[in-house]
Amino acid sequence: MIPQSEPAPDLSEVSALIISNLDNAGVSRVKILPSTKVEGAFGNGCGISKSVGVLMAADDHVTHSADMDAIVGDLRGLPDRSALTVIDREQGLAWAPADLVGMDGKAFATCQRTALKRVAAEWESAGLDASVAFELEFTLFRGTQEEPVLAHQGPGYGAAAFLLLEEWHLDVLKSLQSAGVPVEQIHPEYGWGQAEISLAPRNPVRAVDDYLLARLIITRVSRRHGLQVSYSPIAHPESATNGCHIHFSARNEKGNLFHDPVAPTQMTPAGEQMIAGVVGRLAEGTALMGGSALSMDRLQPEHWAGGFICWGTGNREAAVRFMPGLKGYEDNQSNVEVKCADGSANHYLAVAAILAAALEGYKRKLKLPQEIIVDPYTLSDTERTRQGVRRFAPDISTALDDLDGSGFFRSVLGHELVNAYIAVRRGEAERFAKLDHEAVIAGLRWRY
Repeated sequence: MIPQSEPAPDLSEVSALIISNLDNAGVSRVKILPSTKVEGAFGNGCGISKSVGVLMAADDHVTHSADMDAIVGDLRGLPDRSALTVIDREQGLAWAPADLVGMDGKAFATCQRTALKRVAAEWESAGLDASVAFELEFTLFRGTQEEPVLAHQGPGYGAAAFLLLEEWHLDVLKSLQSAGVPVEQIHPEYGWGQAEISLAPRNPVRAVDDYLLARLIITRVSRRHGLQVSYSPIAHPESATNGCHIHFSARNEKGNLFHDPVAPTQMTPAGEQMIAGVVGRLAEGTALMGGSALSMDRLQPEHWAGGFICWGTGNREAAVRFMPGLKGYEDNQSNVEVKCADGSANHYLAVAAILAAALEGYKRKLKLPQEIIVDPYTLSDTERTRQGVRRFAPDISTALDDLDGSGFFRSVLGHELVNAYIAVRRGEAERFAKLDHEAVIAGLRWRY
């Protein structure tokens, strides 16, 4: 899984710039600047309140954290010039992700993108190169947001579903490629109205940038075709759920750590240690993989959602899936997939959590748990306990309690960021707990 390179940005094409930061609710908040302000923004950024940048929930309620006043104080959103992308050349519309900085010009303690940069730097210091890629699952609807109708009725992965939306598929591919977002493949997914796009690997921060930009572009293209798109974990009660699978690979000077042709596991000892680290920290980091009121409902057995905390080679019911490459291409392709993430996550934090846990396993030389080679749901409770297979937290509130008590993730992300994240997600969960399931689905359908 070797990342692709990208062309240098061209500022001369820009008439307007979308500056985007992904907040603790998993919502991309934006500011749009005219061409006269674009050049200066790369030096002084744009104004973002602490409430909008840090403490706003998916339903737009402003929450409260003991570490931060949501009313008093401001931040700056500093766009990353190296990630600048023109997404509409005719309009001159460009996009760039932002880091949150304080008024002193220093990285703000709750900047999620900066948190991932720190973890990526720790990998580099350890002599390791990380590559990350995403699979986006989402649901397409015809009609309006008020009266949505699933855009196709399958068959899953079928030519008929592709041909029904052929122009949309091709327009999405063209628009993503024009914006420099590297695509591996696109296809109709299993559920009615569902589609999936796989992005090519990049360095960790750029991979998340790609993911956010892809969502923006897919939504713009969909509206041109009279379609609405939802990235919510559960977009419709009668269709399949939407995951956001996160892949990562690791290399050192000798090659891919997840490829060793003579090892029984097909990976190096260091690769085994990394998987052990991820599996070992997944329970306490679950709320970072998708913190919405629907995220835990998605992780059901026998839905290919990775509903059990364990690992297995090619096992779609394991939350951590080892994926050996095609024979002859293993060094380039072998990687690990974390299946339990979804589109409501802050993906800078989700990737930071995965990579930090993998690095911990590598540094501490953790022992790889027993591999699960069957559907974990078919095992008895006694067998699952004996083989170290665990279920995820029963609800998001419990998952947030686990994160709250995690000394590991507090050390990785910082207390201020963890506390703000938990405040946003807990407040949202408490409000949606008052609604029935279908009302929660409707309330979150268009938020991400």
